[in-house]
Amino acid sequence: MSQVSSSPNKGAGTRAFEGVLELMSELFFASLEPGNNYVTRPIILNTALYYALGYAQGNYVNKPVNKRSKKQQPAYVEETNGIVDTIYVSPARPIGDIRYTSENSNARSDEYIQYNRLKEQKNSPTGKIGTRKQIQPGARFRFFVLTFDGSEPDMPPYIRVGKKRSKALVTWREVPVSMTDGEFLMNHPVLVDDLVKMPLGDLSFQRMQPFDVIERGRFIEPHLVLDCGAPAGRFALPASIRFLRRYRA
Repeated sequence: MSQVSSSPNKGAGTRAFEGVLELMSELFFASLEPGNNYVTRPIILNTALYYALGYAQGNYVNKPVNKRSKKQQPAYVEETNGIVDTIYVSPARPIGDIRYTSENSNARSDEYIQYNRLKEQKNSPTGKIGTRKQIQPGARFRFFVLTFDGSEPDMPPYIRVGKKRSKALVTWREVPVSMTDGEFLMNHPVLVDDLVKMPLGDLSFQRMQPFDVIERGRFIEPHLVLDCGAPAGRFALPASIRFLRRYRA
């Protein structure tokens, strides 16, 4: 467990830890799939961070989707049931500019066949051609880990994220957090399904896979204020925030 200096905490037992993630290789995941194009949106979802940080352990099982294919089915809710009321990890938002690389891909499908007999020889077309848009190394992202029981979470210095398991350096620090009530502007992204209710206004929304994201919204309810100091400033999140809470009984 990493050691961090303590900070004043007026969040009713809640502690807040800022993680700054820096990519050491290209990051790719299909957050959007328009046609044969695979686009990496500049937000790293907390569905990935829970596993990358070691807070949840994935046990993927190939379950038939139809007669011809199988698909990995992550069990996000089941695999975080034991920690949902103890720890919350936010999605990660970029710090500064993001640079992209685009690559063309060409692959045969699993249905490629070629018979030995000349009359029955078949060959698939060139395969599935597409473009992959990924984030270049050096990009930096900010995310937060909240512990609701006042504990200090594990803070690994290196993690792997994305479909290529890209390596990333993570710099940690504890930041002051306070609890207050009333109207506020949530100014750090969360999953739509992490919220008790939708914002009242000032909504900024992103369609992503596997869950959609709200980047900004206005609420009236108890909330946490995380003070990261200059130049980052303060970030506000609903005090009721929990990972995929809308999927839980």
